[in-house]
Amino acid sequence: MRKIQIIHISTFFLLMVISGPDNAWALQSHGAPEGNYVHQMAHLLFMVALLYLYWHTRRTTALSSRGWKFLQTFCLVFACWNIVAFLGHEAFESLSSADFQQTGTLNEQIAGPITPVKVIYFLTKMDHLLFVPALWALVISLRTFYHDALREEKR
Repeated sequence: MRKIQIIHISTFFLLMVISGPDNAWALQSHGAPEGNYVHQMAHLLFMVALLYLYWHTRRTTALSSRGWKFLQTFCLVFACWNIVAFLGHEAFESLSSADFQQTGTLNEQIAGPITPVKVIYFLTKMDHLLFVPALWALVISLRTFYHDALREEKR
């Protein structure tokens, strides 16, 4: 029995190594300019979907528990994140490689002189200040729904 398990595990890892991609990057650039258009439209569509979900949960009186309030918070904050990401992409498109120093390193900086577009780009790079709290609200919402379902099941 143990020998069969070792064979199965070894075969699985061998298949994983053989079938793995050469590169699996977390961030992928889009082909210009169509990829950027589609990406920006996706931000807008996602924002509209979140705002509709917020509106629907606010309008329905049966959805007024603590979990729904956190879901509404998630929708609003994440919709704001989509606006920030959209603006950040647009600001980046109007910058050139000459606007950055030490490109390709962890010490990459915006070169002077500082313009309004560079300020917008810099501020939108801090989108995690919206993204992380939005996801935290989603986690609390889902956890609340889970605990509510457990309480209902025990009744």
